[in-house]
Amino acid sequence: MQYVGQTGRSLKTRFREHAYHSRNKKLRNFLYNHFRKTGHDFKDVTVQPVEHLTYSNDVTSSFKSKSRFIAEHNWIRNLQTPFPLGLNDNIYQTGNISKDPSIDIFKIFSIRKRKTRSHGIRKNGNIKRKSRKKLSILDLHNVRLIFGKHAMLSRLTSLSLTSLKEIDEQADKIILSTDPLIRTACLIQSYTQHVLRPHIDKLSEHQRFFLKIPFINKGIDFIDLQGIFRDKSVFDAIPKYFKNTEPPIICYKYNKPIRNTIFNYNKIVADLNIDENMPDT
Repeated sequence: MQYVGQTGRSLKTRFREHAYHSRNKKLRNFLYNHFRKTGHDFKDVTVQPVEHLTYSNDVTSSFKSKSRFIAEHNWIRNLQTPFPLGLNDNIYQTGNISKDPSIDIFKIFSIRKRKTRSHGIRKNGNIKRKSRKKLSILDLHNVRLIFGKHAMLSRLTSLSLTSLKEIDEQADKIILSTDPLIRTACLIQSYTQHVLRPHIDKLSEHQRFFLKIPFINKGIDFIDLQGIFRDKSVFDAIPKYFKNTEPPIICYKYNKPIRNTIFNYNKIVADLNIDENMPDT
């Protein structure tokens, strides 16, 4: 994930502010919410300066601030970092994506001009464009029936944003419950709604579930199951379309005590007559 930012102070000071604000739960934007998730830390961040602005001595501070915002906006457009493609929330002259979900991030991007070309015919053509296949909702439906839901959702993650938008429009037209493609359309939109549209994290999406494990012997205590579920390699193996990635809460289910098996404790207690065992007076 990428984030574009600007500052008029030192980079070290600005970076420390971001790290401090990520620990303040009152500030809820896409950048800080991202680093509050399990397995995310500012220690994993790499910083890459992309532009250094210089000014003459006679310019005002407002001019400097505005020029930095314009430069930041240009880099956001070029690197395509508005959420959910990146972690930029506040876009200059556009607004906050988290506060206004109706913002269309595709209008922010600059349209690349077509390169001038001669009147001759290219022999090879655009190899990259030809190798990029477009899938229809029927193709994805067949993938789901043959290989399963995981294979279909994995195909969706490999598509470009333009293709995802076309697939989403096809799925949106399927509304009848009797349509054989309705199940596939619902699965497609559960993914496209999360990728193509701004999403704000909710506490309900980070709910942790209990995982009950039979307690066989004390050797199970030496297996650090909680550490395994929090390992970075385990998080990387989780499919991208999974929303809830919180590790489960481990709890043990104990077996019946051995006294019930050997001594048949319940039967003895049920047949016990207290009056017969009372001492004679």
